[in-house]
Amino acid sequence: MSRSDRFSVLRNVASRSAGLYARAFLAALISVAAFFAASYAATFVDRQSITDKLTRANAEHALEQPWAAWTGRAIPRVGGNDCLILAALLQHYPSRLAETISARIPPVETQPPGRAGDPTIPACLQLIAALERPDHSDTHAVFYHRYLHGQRVFAALALAIVSPQALGWITLLANAALLLAVLIPALRRRNAGWRERGYAAVAATLLLFDGLWLFGIYFSFGLSDLVLAAFLAWAYHSGVAHRDESRFAISVALFGVATAVFEFLTGGIPFGLALLLGIVALDGPPDREAMLWRAFHGTIIFVLAIVLTLAIKLVLVMLFVDPAVLADFETALSARVGSTFMQSLPPQEIAWLSAHGIDPSTLERHWFFALAYMLARLGYATFVIGYGSPILGIAIMGAAVLISAVLFVRRARDRDPVMRTSWLILLGSALVMPLWSVVFLNHTLLHAIWMVRPYSWFIALAGILLAWPAAARDRHSVR
Repeated sequence: MSRSDRFSVLRNVASRSAGLYARAFLAALISVAAFFAASYAATFVDRQSITDKLTRANAEHALEQPWAAWTGRAIPRVGGNDCLILAALLQHYPSRLAETISARIPPVETQPPGRAGDPTIPACLQLIAALERPDHSDTHAVFYHRYLHGQRVFAALALAIVSPQALGWITLLANAALLLAVLIPALRRRNAGWRERGYAAVAATLLLFDGLWLFGIYFSFGLSDLVLAAFLAWAYHSGVAHRDESRFAISVALFGVATAVFEFLTGGIPFGLALLLGIVALDGPPDREAMLWRAFHGTIIFVLAIVLTLAIKLVLVMLFVDPAVLADFETALSARVGSTFMQSLPPQEIAWLSAHGIDPSTLERHWFFALAYMLARLGYATFVIGYGSPILGIAIMGAAVLISAVLFVRRARDRDPVMRTSWLILLGSALVMPLWSVVFLNHTLLHAIWMVRPYSWFIALAGILLAWPAAARDRHSVR
């Protein structure tokens, strides 16, 4: 190939990429603008009406009820992040614009301690105390700029119609409905090939092994899960992973924005990226270069859409609310990727470590020990996957990881170039959560009960690899 030919190819590739990114960028901007328009509309919801509904729910002890009694654990029906979002609806804001851009919450320092044997956690006890005061707002409330707080917008708009108790049921049932809308038709068509079986494996994982039974009832978590379920359903029914690449780029950009809007650092970002790569590997175009193109550019677009959404939020905060927001954001980020976590552990856990001859400070001083302790906490947190039993959770996850590892080795022998590309992209999806955990070691360790959930992707991987077709060349002919 001559130099002019090579230049022409590079120019075409650059033009093609630029066009995709331009469409994705425009779609992301429009969707972010739509979110802030919805946030502005939410400020017009009558605060007194919301207060009355929350007061009524508190009088019925709805904020103190347990959930999933069969587990034998003191699990609250209303989670802490739910209470944090609901408390933000009670606060006074300096202006409607400030309320549109960000959320105010009661300070953490005023949270009461948890009560022994009581599933109600401190953030909800703080909300209960506020609802029992004549003035439900907190004079010491602080702005919480780190997230987009799409949950707050959802809660404000939904509470204009339904009760607080219904918020969690809405997200739980919506998640189940979307996942069943993929699982049922995929199972009915399972003999059609790898695509149907793979989608069935992913939908079944999100439905049964992602902790939906526990976290789905919390609207603050359920909305993040809903983004995953909606993207999965859209990819399955539209075939966007292997059709028009402009449509694919726009869909991924919207997926990234929605992920950022409802992210609370509870695993939505790494799980979303793993899901995206898995869908491309499973359902991408029947061409090696085209599939790699979508995996690479899809990843970049997804990440950039999240960064763009957060950047717009921070810029708006700097311009209209708090010029020093970047310092707070950097402090919070450094804490999550740092290695100092002992002061954030519950006192009873520190006492338990000391009683078993483990020097808690050693865990912080040595990265390897901190990593081992993170894995131990993740192991215990698998009760989320095991329906309340860490033993069952560890067994399920251990089997999934082992089966995936064995099948990855076996499938690597497939000589079909398209299938080898699928194998490579699936391997990338398997590495997302381990790499995230290493980078955000502190956050993963402290919030293992949340961050164990994206590891359920290994269960989906095991299902996808088990469904690998015997004849690789028939992969796309079954469409």
